[in-house]
Amino acid sequence: MKPIKLVISGIGPYGERMPEIDFQSFDFNMPILIAGETGAGKTMIFDAICFALFDTASGSYRSTDSLRSEYARPGTESYVEFTFSHQGSIYRIYRQPAYMRPLKRGTGFKLEKEKAVLYPGEDAPIEGIKAVNQAVQELLHVDEKQFKQLAMIAQGEFWGLLNAKTEERTGILRHIFMTEGYKSMELQLRERRGKAIKAADVLERSIIQYFSEAEAEKDSPLAEEISQLQEQLRKSGGIGSIEEMLSLLDRAIEADVPVEAELAEKLAALREALQELQKDLALAENNEHNLKKYNGLVKELAGLRERLADCEKREQQLAEAEKALQEKIRSLQSGREQLSSVPERLAACQQEINALRELADRLGNLQSQQVPRYGRAKKRLAELQEGLESAQSAHAAAMRARLDGEMQLERNRAGILAKKLVAGRPCPVCGATMHPSPAELPEKAVTEADVKKLQQQEKQAEAARSSAAAEAAAARAELVTLDSQIGSYMLECLKSGCWLEAVARGEAFAMEIPAEAGLRQLYELVQLQAGQLAALLQKKRESAADLQSRAKRLQQVERELAEASGRDTEALQLKRQKLLKERENAKTAVADREGQRQLLEQLALKIGNVGSGGNSGNGGNSGNGGNGGSREAELAEYRKRLHEKSSENKVQQQKCQEALGRISRRRENNLSRRAKIAGLQGEFAAARHEAHILGRLHDLVSGQTGKGKLTLEQYIQAAGFDSIIRAANRRLIPMSDGQYELYRQEKELGNKSHTYLDLEVLDNYTGRRRPVRNLSGGESFKASLSLALGLSDKVSSELGGISMDALFIDEGFGTLDKKSIEKAMEILLKLSDSNKLVAIISHREELIEAVSQQIQVTKTRNGSSLAIELGK
Repeated sequence: MKPIKLVISGIGPYGERMPEIDFQSFDFNMPILIAGETGAGKTMIFDAICFALFDTASGSYRSTDSLRSEYARPGTESYVEFTFSHQGSIYRIYRQPAYMRPLKRGTGFKLEKEKAVLYPGEDAPIEGIKAVNQAVQELLHVDEKQFKQLAMIAQGEFWGLLNAKTEERTGILRHIFMTEGYKSMELQLRERRGKAIKAADVLERSIIQYFSEAEAEKDSPLAEEISQLQEQLRKSGGIGSIEEMLSLLDRAIEADVPVEAELAEKLAALREALQELQKDLALAENNEHNLKKYNGLVKELAGLRERLADCEKREQQLAEAEKALQEKIRSLQSGREQLSSVPERLAACQQEINALRELADRLGNLQSQQVPRYGRAKKRLAELQEGLESAQSAHAAAMRARLDGEMQLERNRAGILAKKLVAGRPCPVCGATMHPSPAELPEKAVTEADVKKLQQQEKQAEAARSSAAAEAAAARAELVTLDSQIGSYMLECLKSGCWLEAVARGEAFAMEIPAEAGLRQLYELVQLQAGQLAALLQKKRESAADLQSRAKRLQQVERELAEASGRDTEALQLKRQKLLKERENAKTAVADREGQRQLLEQLALKIGNVGSGGNSGNGGNSGNGGNGGSREAELAEYRKRLHEKSSENKVQQQKCQEALGRISRRRENNLSRRAKIAGLQGEFAAARHEAHILGRLHDLVSGQTGKGKLTLEQYIQAAGFDSIIRAANRRLIPMSDGQYELYRQEKELGNKSHTYLDLEVLDNYTGRRRPVRNLSGGESFKASLSLALGLSDKVSSELGGISMDALFIDEGFGTLDKKSIEKAMEILLKLSDSNKLVAIISHREELIEAVSQQIQVTKTRNGSSLAIELGK
């Protein structure tokens, strides 16, 4: 890995986006100095590279959470963009830490999430923190800790590089020397050995389990031998001799062969005897069955004949029921004819009732509404006439008062004028100069206002009189109209057609209406007719109720007639059909059973003596019921004896069969166990052999063949580390004036394998070796620098291993004197000749004067800044 370009923005002490660091512009044949005062941010350049690659910083005291610059402005982004080459390809990686920035609008802060993008040449970008971290580690074959050990001697950590333990160096050397396969080989061998041992154990347990199921005749010497070997295998858990197992199984199998043959012969004889017994039993059961069947047929024939008699009796009863049904139908038909006119009569009666009810409603309306209305109108007219008379009297009084008032006013005017007359002067009214009788002023004076008020009262009285007269005239006209309407209504009711029809039918309630009858006389006639109408309506209702009862009876008769003519008749027909069929079936059954009885009766004559002695007997009378019960008892006793013999034979067969089955199963079990043990014998031997070979290989690869423990991987790493130490000594010896050389510890090799990569230093001045941790600070830096350079040389020389073409040295020169610095610079110049980027981070004046290629870091109040000096 060789750096190409680096861009830092808003990270650490760099508050702004710094100028691009183009490493290709430097001369790689000379080291590069990153200079600046303490705390300016020199190491942050390497921190930025580590953060871009591995999402972490270089120093153990730094963390990515604090990478956001405190000097960064709100609009400044925080990120690192790093471009590098690796094995001929160019890669660019962009990484942004998580940080809080002020909102662009309003107050508060917003979290900028962590981002990472890797641009692998022309391939598609890889995005995401985990994906980029994994891709970088797979590309460089180192993690962040190993990268720092290979690419940088960090400030305060060079001592740790020199004094790293075996476990820490193992991870780096495993990638350098590609020894993962040896470790994998060890793990695979261990796994295969475990599987082989497990397979052998499984086979061994299977063989022991199979033999534990072997058996022989109980209490025999062979059974004792098998039991003893089974107990021995159970206690030891391991197989001694498979051949001994197979021999015992063979003997047990051979011992069961003659016993099994003897039992098979005995079982065959019992089965043959049982067959003969079963034949005799079948014959006896058949005879007994035929005899029972014959007796059953006799009983069945008697029952069938009774059924035929019952059918004839029921047929006679059915004929009587059919005759009764016909009589019922004729009676119902006669009743229907007598009631056939009822619906028409009921309809006519209902019409008459409706007409009478309508007339009654009209009369009721006359009495309840029209007559009271006429009375109210008459009463109102009388009241209005009284009001009119009062209004007329009031008007006359008002008129008289007005006339009196006007006359009084005139008299008042004459009296006033007379008071002003003077004798000899002309009267203003008549012109006379003589005034013999002048008018006198009355005691009560009337003014024009009083007269006007009286005139107004007269007008109001006239208006009231006119209004009363109009209302009285309207009421009189209304009363005349009501008189005419009610009179016409009563005449219509009295002359109703319903009444005339009633008269035509001879009803004696009609009366003669006078030609000049007044309203009162008509009303009296209406009241009289209303009483007669109520009586007639009640009579009609009684007639309608009687007709309705007859109509219901007619409906019932029609339903009964329909049922009798339909359902009842069909039911009797079905019964007759069913009865005829039942009688025919009974006749057929009687004929069939009679034929069977005759056949069984002939067969019964042929049944001989069924006794145990086999003497023939006469069964000729068994079919006609004389001695049927005795024959059945003899057959039952004979069948019982045959059953007892059969049961006894079956018990003997079962015992024999059980013994034969037990011996056969034992022999089959022993044969099966022997076959399985013999089948596993070769497989078990092969599994044991494989486990032994794999165990020896694993012990060899894992370093367990001798007293010590050094694995094959450790052996190869130790050899490779020796070459790294030799390369480191080529730098350390001249840098220390030949005083020091590095060596790998070997005195404990074989005892503690975890120290096989630990270092010690030889002091050529004293000729003694001591641990590297006892070196001083300056000596430790020289040794660390030499070791780092030697490791870098080895990495570069290993094809397919880790390629690291950059080395950063951070402040390690602070512990060196001027002479040591000069020697270290000579070595670094030689190292730069190999086209490797060597960057020194330091503030020593000696180095600032000696190294012309510099990255100057300047510290200010507003953060640090970068400046590139390419030198001469």
